Amino acid sequence: MKKTKLLSFVAVVFLLLSSFMTLAAFATTVQTFTLPSFSATYLQYLLPQGTAFSGSISTTGSVRFFVSDPNGSQIVNLGIVDKNATFSFHALQSGNYTLNFENELPNSIISVTFSYVANPAIPGTNSSTGISLGYLLTTIEVIAALAVFLAIFLVRRRQSKIRTTVFS
Repeated sequence: MKKTKLLSFVAVVFLLLSSFMTLAAFATTVQTFTLPSFSATYLQYLLPQGTAFSGSISTTGSVRFFVSDPNGSQIVNLGIVDKNATFSFHALQSGNYTLNFENELPNSIISVTFSYVANPAIPGTNSSTGISLGYLLTTIEVIAALAVFLAIFLVRRRQSKIRTTVFS
């Protein structure tokens, strides 16, 4: 009986902690594009003041990357990204932030995969791929709860069989 109560307590604590983690989950948005020789791609995001923006870049070649704030000032400059890089910044003012990807090499077509998370989420971006961390945690919570209830059921069933065997 003590095992059953302990399992129930652990399950409740796990579910409560997981639900708090789910509240802080954000979806990752992924974009893929190509950069022909001597070309550039500019991505603009309208960010409210205080937005935390974190991104990662994966390329098949060398790409120059920098971020400009609404005034045109560079706030992030990674220089040349050869394969992978990450960055983050906080929007100090509301406005359009521009992410600049430039291919300055001749005779090269470079594939770029760019992913980001913004907190708070950017309205109107719906190119999210993959599973949101919130949905993943909720699924894990449900599976864990079912496992705990199944364990409780099996322990009680085993205890009742032992009781009936002893009293028979």
